[in-house]
Amino acid sequence: MKNIPTVHLSLPDKLYEELRQLASSMGIQVTDLIKIFIKQGLYGNLQVENPTLQKLNNYDGELTYVKGKIYMIEKLMNDLVDKIDNLERRLEELESPNLLARTRKPLLKNQQIKA
Repeated sequence: MKNIPTVHLSLPDKLYEELRQLASSMGIQVTDLIKIFIKQGLYGNLQVENPTLQKLNNYDGELTYVKGKIYMIEKLMNDLVDKIDNLERRLEELESPNLLARTRKPLLKNQQIKA
């Protein structure tokens, strides 16, 4: 006889009742239903007419959408900050033309800076 590992699982009463009702509607035992869920979960094809699972799938889709939007907003914000930094530098240049002119022309050793 083959030795089969056993898994012990504690579940809230409400979850067990949902599993029992679903198993009953499928004509199988709760243990078999749990085995099916485990196999489907392992292979990524868990599809059940269960409102709770459908809500989780909907939330997952919405979460992916929100993450995408956050990424786009973050990129826009970074671009905006770069543009503001550039505008601030250009504004400083416009507000201090004497400083700009002095930095562009190399000074001779005997010249003094006029303020």
